[in-house]
Amino acid sequence: MTIRDHLRKRKARYLWIGVACLVTAFALIVTHEITDRNIYSHMALALLLAYMACIVLSRSIACPRCRSAVGGYTSWLNLRTNAVVRRINFCAHCGVDFDAPVARA
Repeated sequence: MTIRDHLRKRKARYLWIGVACLVTAFALIVTHEITDRNIYSHMALALLLAYMACIVLSRSIACPRCRSAVGGYTSWLNLRTNAVVRRINFCAHCGVDFDAPVARA
């Protein structure tokens, strides 16, 4: 497995955690008796919390070699092969190529 695959899996895992938070918040809102007037504010708060969970978790992803945070500059699109978006191929801190294999400890 390459470092790029490792980062892709971590990003996907944190995206699913955010989706689970959103579904849980919506389920709690639906099961409790909330008036029509307050439902929009509760839904907006649930959406904001799930989005923030995704952002905070994905920015905390560390490079497997130097353990510095790389989640902030390796966005979801940069991990895919796309001709429109410039693809980042190395860690800014240690310079390791993202296509190199992950070193197993």
